[in-house]
Amino acid sequence: MSRAPDGRASLRVAVNARSANLAITDGPGESLRNLSRALITTNPGHALDLLTDARLRYDLPPAGRASVRVLRPFPVGNRALRSVLGADPWYRARVCLTTDWRRWSVYLQSAHEPTPALRGPRHVAIVHDLAFMQPAGKRNFDAPTRHFLDHWTAENVHRADRLIAVSNWVRDEIGRVYGVGAERISVAAHGVDRTRFRPDHDQARVRAARAQHGIEAPYVVFVGTLQPRKNLGTLVAAFARARAQGLEQRLVLVGRKGWRYAEVAAVIGERDQDAVQLVGEIASAELPLLLAGASAFVSVALDEGFGMPALEALASGVPVVASNQAGLAQAVGDAGLLVDPLDVEAIAHALLRITQDAALRESLRGRGLARAAECTWDRAARTVWEALELACASS
Repeated sequence: MSRAPDGRASLRVAVNARSANLAITDGPGESLRNLSRALITTNPGHALDLLTDARLRYDLPPAGRASVRVLRPFPVGNRALRSVLGADPWYRARVCLTTDWRRWSVYLQSAHEPTPALRGPRHVAIVHDLAFMQPAGKRNFDAPTRHFLDHWTAENVHRADRLIAVSNWVRDEIGRVYGVGAERISVAAHGVDRTRFRPDHDQARVRAARAQHGIEAPYVVFVGTLQPRKNLGTLVAAFARARAQGLEQRLVLVGRKGWRYAEVAAVIGERDQDAVQLVGEIASAELPLLLAGASAFVSVALDEGFGMPALEALASGVPVVASNQAGLAQAVGDAGLLVDPLDVEAIAHALLRITQDAALRESLRGRGLARAAECTWDRAARTVWEALELACASS
């Protein structure tokens, strides 16, 4: 067996990066894109293969010990295979039929995706959230989606030699829901790309990005998939109450349409259209500019695994109002105003404070930048590398 530069046994690591390679701006996909880059830059000397089903659509660091393996889907028979295997045959069969399947030391994948049908390398899975298993899960997820996520997350959790949670809350929920001890779980909190999300963007570019979408300042921004779990009905109601009490800002909603979007659109449509602006999905390059131009960021989403947009707002020097529960509270910490996500009056009060109290805004700005500086993708990647090594060291 070859050795890493520090004397450790060199591993052959395969990372299922298929979801990162999709043109979807959701949290799991975006986090895996950033994590895969950081795994390359922090690699302690292992062989690293990123597995996709098509040519890589996102950039990687120019140097590092890594390769991209394109495993093309089966040319025919996928519908029949899906019925036999119970899920997408790329995940279930294509990955484990490659010649390297039993040569890899360890296989890393999202816990919410189907597992390979054949046993092979050690198994490590990343659990992004367990919102679908919370009390509100039956209301916020349709039954087929909830069943799919529960089935494959449970399969991954019980199969894994090591698990990675994106927050302490997710780690604790894995134990509560699936009965897994904390000793098997590493916590790798998400990071933030401070080359993209920063407080010193050129103001002319910020104004141009706003103009592109017809956004007038001042505004408070929400970023996330537009779906019931984001609790947008409560947010919009709180925003209307704050406007009635003197809030000048408009609420700008940024994000792609998610499941049950019609319910979200109906709630938004009931409100004053001069106060709430639905922007929808935007280009990746525009997001840092729209965040930097906002008076504040707000998310009162329920049962979030972590909350990357809130962290990106902190890195942009933008004050944050966020839910005081689940992973979102951990992401923000004491760098923002945390509120009960179901308390309309408390949310409205926080919005008024954060937009009108100059001293508070300055304090939160400083705390937010300090918090963001602590949260790096390199730190997350080093935790993942440790988890992969622990998985291979276990008997």
